[in-house]
Amino acid sequence: MHLVTGDLFQFKADACCITTNGFVTSKGNAVMGRGCAKTAADRDPEIKKLLGSFLRKGGNCTRIIKKYPTRTLVAFPVKPETLNYFTHKYEVVSHAQSKYKLGDVVPGFHAVADLAIIEKSAIQLVSLANAFNWKKVVLPRPGCGAGELNWNQVEPILEEHLDDRFYVITFGE
Repeated sequence: MHLVTGDLFQFKADACCITTNGFVTSKGNAVMGRGCAKTAADRDPEIKKLLGSFLRKGGNCTRIIKKYPTRTLVAFPVKPETLNYFTHKYEVVSHAQSKYKLGDVVPGFHAVADLAIIEKSAIQLVSLANAFNWKKVVLPRPGCGAGELNWNQVEPILEEHLDDRFYVITFGE
């Protein structure tokens, strides 16, 4: 695994991952309201509907959202569909904590990213890279933006599963 700085959407790679949650609206759209998912949806509004359909049919897993002429866009889940909010306020992202009380079911987009989901996504991403013979795959630091995890929590999990085909990018010049 390589750590790089740059623009996720300008990085030359066979596949580009965006971090996602498993929540689907009543209209069938995936919620893509922050971070790289929002940027991707702003660039191509069709992917909200595509990912929403995939989530409803196949669940919250790492999958191809859309193939473009120069790369493939991949969903990399970091959050659940919903969260049963039973333990403490730190399960919910800071900007939404005042909206919920213990015992509520919280939509996944308001959950803090889940390390077990990130690990499962990394394993599934390696399987996709093997199946499609991707030589270069780029992903953001999963769960470290809108997911509110610390990179020190996430990095060891990724290092265990991702080989030298994978580039974890941090936004910068």
